[in-house]
Amino acid sequence: MARSNTQIPEEFKSIEEIQNFWDQYSTADYWNQMEDVDIKLSPKLKLQLELKKLYRILGFSPKQIAEIEAKAQKENMSSKQLISKLVLEHI
Repeated sequence: MARSNTQIPEEFKSIEEIQNFWDQYSTADYWNQMEDVDIKLSPKLKLQLELKKLYRILGFSPKQIAEIEAKAQKENMSSKQLISKLVLEHI
């Protein structure tokens, strides 16, 4: 990646423009221009992100994730509840 003194553009015209910019430059070169932001997620999105994190931590493959989600739906529970149940059954 190129080191640059180029300022981060105030606005990008498209997602592709954002991707192209960050493909060319490292965020490390722009750390002093970055600001912390607070974001609020919908409960549904928050749950989806938590599940993805859990799947990644546990090392599940896409096939295993699909099987877990199908079984959880069949048992009328969330994927997280099913995983907890299975883990507790085997302790």
